[in-house]
Amino acid sequence: MENENESLRRQLNLLLAKARENEEKLLRFERFEQQLMTTRTLTQLIIIMLQDFPAKFDLEVVNLILLDSEGEWAHSLGREDLISLGAMGLILGHDALDYSRYYSQPYRPYLAAYQAHQHLALFDGTVVPLGSIALLPLVRQGRIMGGLHLGSRDKQRFVTHDGTYFLERLSAFFVMCLENALIYDKLERFGLMDALTQVNNRHYFNLRLKEAISHALRHRAPLVAMMFDLDHFKTINDRWGHQIGDYVLQQVVQIMQSLLRRGDTFARYGGEEFVALLPGTDRSVAIDIAERIRLAIDNHRFSVGEPELIRLSVSIGVAQLELCETENSDDELARDLVAIADTALYRAKAQGRNRVEFDS
Repeated sequence: MENENESLRRQLNLLLAKARENEEKLLRFERFEQQLMTTRTLTQLIIIMLQDFPAKFDLEVVNLILLDSEGEWAHSLGREDLISLGAMGLILGHDALDYSRYYSQPYRPYLAAYQAHQHLALFDGTVVPLGSIALLPLVRQGRIMGGLHLGSRDKQRFVTHDGTYFLERLSAFFVMCLENALIYDKLERFGLMDALTQVNNRHYFNLRLKEAISHALRHRAPLVAMMFDLDHFKTINDRWGHQIGDYVLQQVVQIMQSLLRRGDTFARYGGEEFVALLPGTDRSVAIDIAERIRLAIDNHRFSVGEPELIRLSVSIGVAQLELCETENSDDELARDLVAIADTALYRAKAQGRNRVEFDS
């Protein structure tokens, strides 16, 4: 009986150790996913995967293949970045048939002992002797877009019978980040994104505003516009310099976006002015959201590497689209809505700043 209890205790300890190992692994993956998620540029995203990922997860080799028959990836990365990323392990392929044979069907991570005669083409140039590999197909809308390949000296690191939950999660998340980075690149190239803050710019907002007004009128749904202006922001640039001012702007954007909702449109309007569209939002909800944004910025202390923390406030003007019958065009209604929000913003600044004013 005592031997049986001892055996059960050993099994329990092994299970607990495995559970702790999985928990720690999950936390590391979540932190890494957060790093990927907050990276906007395609080049930086690939650098994180090819350099930071192997360092954080004790891998000898990580390389990435992106299929690029239409030149989409090459165009987004540019010639210089392609050269530097190629040295890190990025390969642009052209024919899916050249690579799809390496991945199991349906597309799932493939774990195996490294066999040079089978896998050398995927790890060409690797000088480290590999013991085991994991091949992660990257699938985009049901079609293979490339592969992420991991190599380890340890023969037991990737074995066929191991679970692949973390690897499947990683590949799916990385595909999402790649697609987002590609979208941000296109937006910036087509002049719809502000390069400093990585949010939409005034041109994009004006395009989206007309669509939102048309939708609101058609469905008789409320629509609110907000105008934000950072109070006395010029003094930050004058005292600490424009580089610090830019950094503060980026932090302000993060605060504002965190308090707006997924379906809201947010854009930099110019300088230290920002604008938001809140579809399906009535007056009381809009004022509550604006007030939470005002308080969050007022209570935040911006750290810029100086002993003194920077304080900042924002004035906000809020306007709601009138849904009554009108002969005005969508363009006229758009101009009127922004003008009303701007008037409310002017009143907020005239009445002492750091406040929310509503006009309709």
